[in-house]
Formats: sequence, C-alpha cells, structure tokens
Amino acid sequence: MSVAVTGCQGYLGSAVVEHLRHGGTACRSGLGRLQELRPGSVDSRAVIHCAGALRCRPAPEIWHANVVCLTPLLRAIDPDCVMVLASSRAAAAPPNEQDLYGRSKNAAEQIAAQHPGPVRIVRLTVLAGPSPAGLGDSFVSRMTDAALRTGAIRIPADERTVDFLDVREAAAVMAGLTDPARPWPDAEPVDATSGPLELTAVARATAEAVQEATGRRVRVVRTELPAGSRQPPADPTRWARLRTAAGVTARAPLSTIRDTVRARVRAGELSTL
Repeated sequence: MSVAVTGCQGYLGSAVVEHLRHGGTACRSGLGRLQELRPGSVDSRAVIHCAGALRCRPAPEIWHANVVCLTPLLRAIDPDCVMVLASSRAAAAPPNEQDLYGRSKNAAEQIAAQHPGPVRIVRLTVLAGPSPAGLGDSFVSRMTDAALRTGAIRIPADERTVDFLDVREAAAVMAGLTDPARPWPDAEPVDATSGPLELTAVARATAEAVQEATGRRVRVVRTELPAGSRQPPADPTRWARLRTAAGVTARAPLSTIRDTVRARVRAGELSTL
C-alpha cells in the first residue's frame, strides 16, 4: 500500500514526496480538496499531512485549511492508518500567547489525536533549504535575496536567537515515521529543531556563502527592526533521537545556508539565459 501526502505541491510536501519516491516508496499525492473526501476513500497505509495555511494568510483561510479540512481527511483514511501530522512549534506556546495560527495548529493536534490508529505529531520550526517547490520564505532565503540584491544583510541591533531546520531533514524524518513498526518516543508531539542559533552568526554565514558563490562582498548591517514572533524553546535531543531512529543524517545549518545560496544563484543565472 502507498503513503498518501497532502500539500504535495507545497514547500514541505514536495520534499516529502521526493524523499519517498527516491526511496522507492509508492506515493499517493494529489488527494484533491480535502473537505470533499468521502469516508474510506483513501486506501493508504500512512498519510503525511503537510497541507495547511501559513501565518501570513487571511484568518478564515488559516482556520479552514489547518482545522476544518482535517476531520474529513481522518474519516477518509483507514482506522489503522498511520497519521503523521506536520504541526508547528507555535502550538506549544502558552494559550495567552498564541495567535490564530498557533491556536489553529493546537486545535489540529487535538483533532488528530482522536484518530484510532498511530498518530505521530511533529511540531516544525522554521524550515529552510531547497525543495522541489523552491526555497520557501524563511529568514535564510530572505537574507540570501537581500545579499544578492543589495549587497547587505540587515539584522536587528539587539542580539537575537533563532532556530531553523533543513526542509529535507524534516521531510526524511516524517517519511520514516510512516513505518508502523518504528517506535515513537511517547504520546507527546516532538519538536523539530536543530537547536538555538545566534542570528548574527546566521547572517555572517549567509554573507560568506554569497561571497563564496559570487565573489561579491556582503555587509552585515545592524539596524532597528521590529520584534518578530518568538517560538517556545525546544529540546533538540528528542528530535535527534527521533532522527536517529528514522535513519536520517542531520544537515548542519551551514550546509543548509550554502545550499540555499547556491540554489538562488543558479536560479538567477538561469533567468538571465
């Protein structure tokens, strides 16, 4: 039986599909409009639910995509099907600190937990790096674009800590979780994280990668910038254990940065041909 993937044309979903197919796993993608699925219509041994709306989308779309569409999906799969849910670290924030996006992800986790079969919830951090759908909209890709466009990366005057994970690593681990025989650490969601990173170090690494790829010198400029959303802290050891159990090799943040820069430079070169 195949593995079904929702959101297969998106940033994460396309990376999941690529990983499954590269590993020889039969993959069912393109389930159509989830709210129109008929009960029992998805005959797969596992489903990786990547579809959803990001924080930047309108409020009604966020709730519909992240919460409402999950119920018909659960009704469409077999009771023994493995459900792997792509959630968000925003769901772990205290209720009084959650925005609509965080509340929608928290509600989705509660709905998924009602599935009678195995449920494996991964709370994703910011994802970066190349996928078949492109480079996404992480701060790593935005830094890369700024460096290539203006020769400068602007970061806040105050020191900040960030967290990001390679989309290919996240996709590989989630694909590995579809094996019903693979042990799941416990009933709690697992935070996907590479551990905290200093934003200054990320900016400098991006500047160096751009200079390495293009020969152009890039400045890192400190300036007054508004505060961004902060993710709850995560324990990287739980993700490391899960990644090891899935047989996935970690991708170092520096490697992700370099791959992002090289992919963007190649895309720019192709666009000029």
